[in-house]
Amino acid sequence: MSDILLGVVVPQAMGLGMQGGCGRDAQDLAEEAVARRFRLSGATHPLLSLLRRRAVDSLAQALRDGASCEPPAPRMPLPPEVTHEANAGLVPGDIDGLAERARLPALPQVFLELQHAMEREEPSYEELAAIISKDPRLAASLLRLVNGPLFAFRAPVETVTRAVAAAGTRRVTSLALGTFVLGLFRERPPHVVNLHDFWLHSVATALMAQALAARLGRDDPERYFVAGLLHDMGWLAICAVWPAGAERVLDRCRDLGQTLTEAERAELGMTHGELGAAMLRRWNLPAVLLGAVCHHHAPSESPASDEALLVHLADEAVKGFGFGGTGDDCVQPLDLDAVAACNISAHDLDAACDALLEGVDEMYAVLGAGARG
Repeated sequence: MSDILLGVVVPQAMGLGMQGGCGRDAQDLAEEAVARRFRLSGATHPLLSLLRRRAVDSLAQALRDGASCEPPAPRMPLPPEVTHEANAGLVPGDIDGLAERARLPALPQVFLELQHAMEREEPSYEELAAIISKDPRLAASLLRLVNGPLFAFRAPVETVTRAVAAAGTRRVTSLALGTFVLGLFRERPPHVVNLHDFWLHSVATALMAQALAARLGRDDPERYFVAGLLHDMGWLAICAVWPAGAERVLDRCRDLGQTLTEAERAELGMTHGELGAAMLRRWNLPAVLLGAVCHHHAPSESPASDEALLVHLADEAVKGFGFGGTGDDCVQPLDLDAVAACNISAHDLDAACDALLEGVDEMYAVLGAGARG
């Protein structure tokens, strides 16, 4: 059972019209809360049925373990000066203009050096450790990761070289990007979105996508981790640069029952996936990664690879468990054509859910702590 379920998921669930229900049966409370999360998910599908059952079981157990029933605070209206300053000159549909306003910084030199090293066939652990040691935050995060419960070594790992060997070279590059991305926007906190919930959702989606990729035998599951970590960057930018637009989007979701992407197109003339891909293109990241970010709500539009599909499944799965980050935390309809083409079994999804609940606390603690200093 994830410890975060006790502190984040349950308060969100209790805010869905269930105030004053703490004396009720935990199973009934959980089923009611999860039903609200899935109210926009559309047609019944075996994978959705599995996710609902797992989500109810997790939430009911959290309630039995003493989780709080306090509802979350309501979203506060934006100050007029924030609305005026942030929205000046923005035009619906101008993806490039909004991406420019978001001012995504350049990738750090350490990550670029790691990328170049990984392009060679077999970089040594010593070579990678030397690069990582140039960034104290990254080195500390790596040591924290390998000494945590995900690895459970009997003796502590005390050197960066041994940590690289223990974690694996691919995971190290994912960790490097994660520690950098989690530090974005901290000096200019966005309105509308809760940063803690946003980053928790991103890390949970990354872990779930990686677990699904591993279950399906993909050669490089870590690239799915990166795609999951970055999938909602466009929404963070909208909240930071166009907060009144983000607020109108969430109002549409709440008042009209629209999905997030439907509301975005109506209000902004773009989706957060399209904006995220435009932003990440400035980092010269691989096209397949940009496609995963752009199409994670409609993976059948990105048929060349399955990154978009696995991020799509992971995104909806973690929202089912209560790890929501956009402010509209309902499970969206599955892209059934893409799901059918990938042949993911209920057993695969069930195992990925186990991996998520076992690892999300540790990975969030490692990445979050690595980004703060």
